[in-house]
Amino acid sequence: MNAQSIAVVVMILFLVLAWLLKLFVDKKISSGQTLFWLVPLIAAQILALFPSLIDRLSSIWGNLVPISWITFLGMVLLVFYLLYLTIRMNAYSKVVDLARNIAYLEQRLRETEARCEELTAKLARPE
Repeated sequence: MNAQSIAVVVMILFLVLAWLLKLFVDKKISSGQTLFWLVPLIAAQILALFPSLIDRLSSIWGNLVPISWITFLGMVLLVFYLLYLTIRMNAYSKVVDLARNIAYLEQRLRETEARCEELTAKLARPE
């Protein structure tokens, strides 16, 4: 990789990093998601600045072609992100269950209040 392509990749990664931090400051993403994406972005910048490091890691890993190592690493990252999102969605399903219970209790309370008002009205009428 020549110096110009390294500079382009580093600039793109820097822009993505700046965008990620802006989203965090604007409170559009959580701190957990920010940290999750911050680590790979910084690692990608380091690997982009030192391409020989990719070749060394690839040979240690046992792959002859560095792109297969990068692809594998990307797939592993995406699997971990899917697991992270699954755990978060599981927590939201508990919130949905609580909201359903609250709605059911509100309905029962309104029905009880209506019956109580009806009974009060019957007792207040002289027959």
